Amino acid sequence: MMMAIAREILSAFDDFLDDPAGILSEDARNFDRKGFGNKDLEDPALAYLSPGALPDPRKGCIIGVIDDAIPFAHQRFTLPGNLSRVASVWLQDARFRPGMGVDLPTGAEWRGAELSGLLDDLANGAIPDEDAIYRRTGAVDLTRPAPPSGAYETGHGAAVAPLAAGFDPFDPQARNHPLIAVCLPPRITADSMGVLAPVPIMAGIVFIIKRARRLCRFIEARENLKPGSVRLPVVLNLSLGLTAGPRDGQSPLERFMDAVVASEPSDLGRVHIVLPSGNHRQGRLRARLQPGQQIEWRLPADDMTINAIEIWGPPHAHPPQADLQVTLTVPGLAPATTAFTAPFQASVLTGPDGRRLAEAYYTPNQMPDGRWRDGIVVIASPTCPERLGESFTPPGAWQVGISSDAPGGIYDLSAQRDEVIRGFRRGARQSWFHDPAYRGEDEAGRPIAEDAANGGAPRIIRTGTINSYATGRGTLRAGASYRGTKRVTIYTSLLDDGQPGDCLAPVDHSAATPWMIVRGRNSGSFTRSLGTSLAAPQLARWLAIQLADGLAPDDRQAIRALAQQQFGDQANPPADPPVIQFPARFPEF
Repeated sequence: MMMAIAREILSAFDDFLDDPAGILSEDARNFDRKGFGNKDLEDPALAYLSPGALPDPRKGCIIGVIDDAIPFAHQRFTLPGNLSRVASVWLQDARFRPGMGVDLPTGAEWRGAELSGLLDDLANGAIPDEDAIYRRTGAVDLTRPAPPSGAYETGHGAAVAPLAAGFDPFDPQARNHPLIAVCLPPRITADSMGVLAPVPIMAGIVFIIKRARRLCRFIEARENLKPGSVRLPVVLNLSLGLTAGPRDGQSPLERFMDAVVASEPSDLGRVHIVLPSGNHRQGRLRARLQPGQQIEWRLPADDMTINAIEIWGPPHAHPPQADLQVTLTVPGLAPATTAFTAPFQASVLTGPDGRRLAEAYYTPNQMPDGRWRDGIVVIASPTCPERLGESFTPPGAWQVGISSDAPGGIYDLSAQRDEVIRGFRRGARQSWFHDPAYRGEDEAGRPIAEDAANGGAPRIIRTGTINSYATGRGTLRAGASYRGTKRVTIYTSLLDDGQPGDCLAPVDHSAATPWMIVRGRNSGSFTRSLGTSLAAPQLARWLAIQLADGLAPDDRQAIRALAQQQFGDQANPPADPPVIQFPARFPEF
């Protein structure tokens, strides 16, 4: 099943190479993909790791990271003797590199043995600094159209990757945790709505699994072991997410990740995928309506980017027949209702002057049990045009309503994230829902953390705000806790049952000091950051250490129980999930 889905995803990536949205640089694409047989086991130039960096075949655990700006030359990914622990890194949008990674659709691949050579040149003065390594490998190329995330000293992937897989070079555990990394294209980072991300992410997962298999075969060849005898487990960290989506585990990315986690490959250990719970519990980006109800959608002024919301109806047994219609009321204009009659139709809302104000798309989705969910995506034009002559829409309080004749049930609304990402275009402003019954704070000014404490019956909710990538059956969800109290942070998103994830990891020092110190791109650099994106790699790291020690929890319930056994009070378990903790000897924390 997993390989069937993998073939489907790679086919989709072939379509993506046509690149209508301009995601890839022209010289990144490889139009002549081909296999390399067993050359990677025989040719020293293709070696995944130097001999001194090979993990113990019985105690190793591969860590995979998919992110931007992963600092693969960082000291935390090395061993004594200038050896790299990075078995392979795929720079998806770098200039295509012939010879290495000929089986990849785009970009450049660099492997551990040649990275060790670059580190040796760095130590001997032949290369001036780590920046030169990133420039030489194509990770940083300022001649390209999109500014590379790795050009900045402090980046998302630079913080995440060391938390997941960084070790002191002299730590005895370091050698048993090789890293396989995927650096996403810069334009994926720039798209805070995440519309373009799933296909490159799925291709990245396929890459990590494929290279993990080849690394196991490489270890067998180097250690003269029986073919198929080395089956290292894999823990993959994906500190990315969305705020909008069906949240029913049925998106292509979630179904693919579930298939990966559920598989039991004969030539590789189990694969676990860890994601952040999300940071938008208090963002007022989620609402629930019933037929005939409406809610205010506030679009900020001076926003040069589009704003989007998604509406998802209850499951139904019959094929889609446009049961769901949405009414939009733009400030100063009369209400307008969609009139869809068939799936995948589009509707355009124009103003009195013919200016395009918003678009709506009818996007029903079939579930694995054969039932359907009606979905509508509404995209509002920017409230401030970037150039003269471009369409723009009125800011302020829009109304979004569900038609009164829609089938009974709950209709889920979610606003998509719209944020400024450093290094890319500015001018983004986040939209949100407004309901007078929703209270962000109590009378004393303290944030209200749960819907039950809100009072009344607001249509805006805090439960169900979980990262839209993280509602599948098998992936692990990590929430953030305060270091001092070990309680869940106020921003950590919640599952439908009110839980902030499967496990927590300490991120913020306290509510008054909401940050932790994280590493920057270059060795020795650091900055401050926060969010569940920093909790997920800590959970991934802890799980990788458990797997390397011979423990084998096979699902999220078993993993949570193991964490509860190590860190919780078994006699009186707290309401929140267990908090992962590391000894003081770990300098990452």
